[in-house]
Amino acid sequence: MRKQIIKFLFLLLAFGYAMEAKSGEFTVDGIRYYYTNEDDDEVSVTYSSSGKYSGNIVIPSTVTYNGKQYTVTKIGTGAFRDCTGLTAVTLPNAMTSIGRNAFRDCTGLTTVTISNSVTSIGSYAFYGCTGLTEVTIPNAMTDIGGWAFTYCTGLQTVIWNAHNVQDIPLSKSGTPMPPFLYCKNLTDFVFGDEVEHIPAYLCYNLTSLKNLVIGNSVTTIGSYAFSSCTGLKKVIWNARNANGFQYDTPFSDCENLTDFVFGDEVEHIPDYLCYNLTSLKNLVIGNSVTTIRSHAFKGCTGLTEVTIPNSVTSIGSYAFYGCTGLTEVTIPNAVTSIGSSAFSGCTGLTEVTIPNAVTSIGSRAFSGCTGLTEVTIPNAVTYIGERAFEGCSGLTTVTIGNSVTTIEERAFTSCSGLTTVIWNARNAEYYNGLSYDSPFSNCDRLTDFVFGEEVEHIPALLCCELASLKNLVIGNSVTSIGISAFDGCSGLTEVIWNARNVQDFQDNSSRPFSGCDRLTDFVFGEEVEHIPDYLCYQLTSLNTIVIPNSVTSIGTNAFSFCSGLKTVTIPNSVTNIGSSAFEDCTELKTVTIGNSVTDIGDEAFSSCFNLTEVSIPNSVTSIGDEAFYFCTDLKTVTIGNSVKSIGDKAFYHCSSLEHVTSKAVTPPQIWAMTFDDYGMPFYVPAGCKPKYAEAEYWNNFTDIRETGVTLHTVTANATDETMGYVTGGGEYPQGSTATLIAVPFGQNYFVRWNDGNTDNPRTITVTGDMTFTAEFAPAGSAVETLENGERGIYATGRTLHVENGGESYRVYTAAGRLVYTGNDSSVTLSAPGMY
Repeated sequence: MRKQIIKFLFLLLAFGYAMEAKSGEFTVDGIRYYYTNEDDDEVSVTYSSSGKYSGNIVIPSTVTYNGKQYTVTKIGTGAFRDCTGLTAVTLPNAMTSIGRNAFRDCTGLTTVTISNSVTSIGSYAFYGCTGLTEVTIPNAMTDIGGWAFTYCTGLQTVIWNAHNVQDIPLSKSGTPMPPFLYCKNLTDFVFGDEVEHIPAYLCYNLTSLKNLVIGNSVTTIGSYAFSSCTGLKKVIWNARNANGFQYDTPFSDCENLTDFVFGDEVEHIPDYLCYNLTSLKNLVIGNSVTTIRSHAFKGCTGLTEVTIPNSVTSIGSYAFYGCTGLTEVTIPNAVTSIGSSAFSGCTGLTEVTIPNAVTSIGSRAFSGCTGLTEVTIPNAVTYIGERAFEGCSGLTTVTIGNSVTTIEERAFTSCSGLTTVIWNARNAEYYNGLSYDSPFSNCDRLTDFVFGEEVEHIPALLCCELASLKNLVIGNSVTSIGISAFDGCSGLTEVIWNARNVQDFQDNSSRPFSGCDRLTDFVFGEEVEHIPDYLCYQLTSLNTIVIPNSVTSIGTNAFSFCSGLKTVTIPNSVTNIGSSAFEDCTELKTVTIGNSVTDIGDEAFSSCFNLTEVSIPNSVTSIGDEAFYFCTDLKTVTIGNSVKSIGDKAFYHCSSLEHVTSKAVTPPQIWAMTFDDYGMPFYVPAGCKPKYAEAEYWNNFTDIRETGVTLHTVTANATDETMGYVTGGGEYPQGSTATLIAVPFGQNYFVRWNDGNTDNPRTITVTGDMTFTAEFAPAGSAVETLENGERGIYATGRTLHVENGGESYRVYTAAGRLVYTGNDSSVTLSAPGMY
């Protein structure tokens, strides 16, 4: 009898009779519905207490009960739970949610069509539906509960179209509740092109997943969305502009992921996207990618080769950090910046080409790339970051481009194999947070440093304490060198200095070569014009300097305390020897002073104990205070004929001095202690003894003797001293030169000398007593008469008219300057005046 009743109830369901069980519930066509209030217009599908659902069920959009139409919007909690005979379910378009445990353990369910209107699926909704093979998540879905499809062991493919699903919840204990856990046959996961967000933990620990396609509209992916998908081998990533990640990367512990393909519309590769994917071997970056963000491929030790397309303009910090298997990288020409630590720790990298467009190399960008052997920093680079190439022990040669303006601390520190640096940076500064630490510190094999011809400034501390440095070439354009640039380069033996005009160093503390205790050779190039103050100050090992004919001045203290110098030749081009230039060069025995020097500075050769002989050339006009003070071995001094002043104590304490010779006809100005011994023989030009015997302080000499110098008188005067006068007359030694100048008064002008010469000024060589008379003439009126006949001379404006009959004539200014020679009948003069 019981079996017959149950059979009858199922027949009623089959024929569509509505059976009311209790208030708020009713059955239509075998499906049980529930409403909360009598006034509701919506109902939910609920579980059937009269029997389990089976077969293929199509849930209608609306049902009618007791004459009222209801919209079916929900599958209630546990509505179809344990309905093992249920094979297929189609949900209506009005459906909005599937409740908790709704289809749990429906093991016979093979097909479920979830309508596009469904926005939420509750926890455990399809838990244990082992017959399901494919599921499509509709685009309106916003919420999917924990373990919603767990143990759907037959599930093979998920097509996910949901635009923005909330992140998967965590359990009360804080553990993830991924909806597809233990779906052991789920191998393919495809995200549609309209998907914008992929929830956190969506496929967490889905070990069966092999292939993954990320749609092009995805912008965000939640934490650990695909973490621990140990079976995942390939990802096709089409997301154009996805947000970056932190340490909660989507693919962490995907230990078998070998292939990552970026689609043709992808514009940037997000931060941390492939972080620590050690198995990744094949990487395809599309031509649309412009930016590789920070940490994108950090720790991908399986990568051996990466082709970065020409579309990429920026490589972010740590982008390929620790990719130890990477052997070669070609950075495209469009890249303008390489982020900090971008290739740091890529120990297998043997070659890298930095393109010409790069302007910035970030801190530690290539640090620890021990396989690199050569690096060229292109000319566009302006910035090299802190420790950019630190520890690149395989590097042997580095070339620095000409546009680098900033190099941060320890940029090349511990490049233990580096031997040569070619530095072309025109105006770089080294920013160092560590006291006296070079960007090349601990480069123990760096022996050669060459500065290019465009370099204008050498940064402070650039090669400080670089003990291995032996050879140094300074380019000809260098104008300034920072403090202690080569301080403590104790192995430096030779400097080739081509810098034409370097700014002077202020004092001992700013000199560039302090502590270069083995520097023996200093060679100045053929274009050098000035040797700066303090350049070689206290280089006690220096024994050879070569000063070329281009040098015109030697700065203050330039070679002072260079106690190893024995011989110095100052070329004829030098005009000035600065104060203390060779002070305390205690081993200096011979110095040759060129015949263009006009000034010898204070203390220039003071305390040069071994200097035995000094000949001051005729070009010198001034000898400074204490210039040869304490030159205790100095035996003879010859003073040139143009010297006008000799400073206080210039030859004081020259205790070995045997005699002094002055070629000056007019006694130079001296001081009481210019000499401290006035008993030695003192030689003066012939006929000049009376002058010196009467001159102040020279008259202290007790043994004044004349030499064989012959003096001649040059007489210079005017034919009419009311019209002008002549300068330059006087006594001159045989063979010397004198300059005569005829100066007219008022409106007069110079005509000629008595020998017919018309030069004014005029330089003569004195060969004997000589007389020169200047002829002057008045400027006259507007019309004058020439000497050789009646010739009219008159002016119109600035044009001078001369009726010269084709004969040659000259035109002078009133001051006697010749402005025209020729036979033109008219001459236009450059300015008004008297001619």
